[in-house]
Amino acid sequence: MKNIQAVLTPPDKFGDLARTLTGASVRVKGKLIPSQGKEQKYELAATEFAVIGEADATFPLQKKRHSFEFLREIAHLRPRTNTFGAVNRIRSKLAYGIHKYYQERGFFYIHTPIISASTAKGPGICSG
Repeated sequence: MKNIQAVLTPPDKFGDLARTLTGASVRVKGKLIPSQGKEQKYELAATEFAVIGEADATFPLQKKRHSFEFLREIAHLRPRTNTFGAVNRIRSKLAYGIHKYYQERGFFYIHTPIISASTAKGPGICSG
């Protein structure tokens, strides 16, 4: 999985840049151009930059790989990792493909009620 670099020139033109720490959510608009560096093929020459959501210095996901054991302890942040992001994108495409296949053939997607043999009285209630 590769990232794309946004190049902000000159940096002082973009006031929100100082508030951008690891974990922050940003919106960048610009033009995709061939990269001047050798790390990636393209880069984004930014024309607009805004911080949508800040993250302070105590944000638990830093710029390093995290083990799945570590991520079990902070489950609410899993979607922000590259691994879980990739898995979710694949799942989304698979679900879309399956639904599209059946929709084009006249099938309907419905949620049927769960039918079980248990009573609706709730736990611990006995009828006698």
